[in-house]
Amino acid sequence: MEKIKLLEESNRCLKCKNHPCKNACPIGTEIPKIIEMFQNNECIKAGEKLFKNNPISLVCSLICPFEKQCMGSCIRGIKSSPVNFPAIENYIMEKYLKHKNFDSNSNRDKKIAIVGAGPAGISGAFYLKRKGYSVTMYDNHERIGGMLRYGIPEFRLKKHNIDLIEKKIEESGIKFKGNIEFTEYSLKNLKSEKNYDAVLVTTGAWMPKKIDLEGSERENVYYAIDYLKNNIDIGSGKKVVVIGAGNVAMDVSRVIKRSNNEVTIAYRRKIEEAPATKLEIQGAVDDEVNFITEVTPVKILDKGILLKDNNKGIEILLECDYIILAISQTSQFKIENLEGYFFAGDALTGPKTVVKASFTGRESAKLIDEYLKKTLS
Repeated sequence: MEKIKLLEESNRCLKCKNHPCKNACPIGTEIPKIIEMFQNNECIKAGEKLFKNNPISLVCSLICPFEKQCMGSCIRGIKSSPVNFPAIENYIMEKYLKHKNFDSNSNRDKKIAIVGAGPAGISGAFYLKRKGYSVTMYDNHERIGGMLRYGIPEFRLKKHNIDLIEKKIEESGIKFKGNIEFTEYSLKNLKSEKNYDAVLVTTGAWMPKKIDLEGSERENVYYAIDYLKNNIDIGSGKKVVVIGAGNVAMDVSRVIKRSNNEVTIAYRRKIEEAPATKLEIQGAVDDEVNFITEVTPVKILDKGILLKDNNKGIEILLECDYIILAISQTSQFKIENLEGYFFAGDALTGPKTVVKASFTGRESAKLIDEYLKKTLS
């Protein structure tokens, strides 16, 4: 939206005393205050406030489940449409990040390693750098971003947004080492071997949860997160069945559909009960993805997948060329009580939203700051 239209939109805010929008935000964004600053032409000041609270506000303004958070709690939404705060937030953050030059100075001799350069790692890194620590980020990917860069399709999150955040990380003097694979052993010994004072583990949930389904080991079966991360190309003109109805299922379905394939999402419950947001489901509908609901996978066969109708009890063979399992993901590493080690993001909570990962990254960084202050005293 243009700034004039955004100002018109901001004027719809009722400035509610109890701030239901802020209360619904997992990271506590001070929405009414930000809107007021925007209206007073204080974009840079508003951007700084947003950034200190949530360094990936730029991304969250694009992919948060707004209907369950700020917009879903807006009083305006009861009788009309809710205030489109994400659009205002996005305008402010893009302007701020392009305008602001970040300071790379460190005033403390304590070194911190962050393993994982996704949302939680980025949030934690900026917080700790702002506190004056020397911060080094590690990741098994070549570039910064984690799930933001390698798990969310381009049509849902333009990668130039991640590039802008990456530029600010470099500008801040936060070191980054990519293409580094960790084992449980090397992770446990990172602190002592590299003389770090603390380690923040934010490795995400990249490992697909295995499903006990006969035939799932077949060559034409993929797990959704692997499909997205590895940019697998199955060609065009194929019939594909996606099992699951979370946001990842919607993402992978739309990616495959955009390669001119026929895609059907099969889900065990009614679509109204799907964990995906209404926005993401509507996106799949708009892309002409098919849905078959209230069915349970029985086994994968040569010709396709056998499903059981949960209501009628009969079995249906859904013929297809490929099956994508979009069940859920889990972390590669177990949480262990090791001195000087802290956890955040999906590695701590399991698969959650990007804003939740940012929140846990910030809060764990606060714990590291407290921990290191004690060691200094």
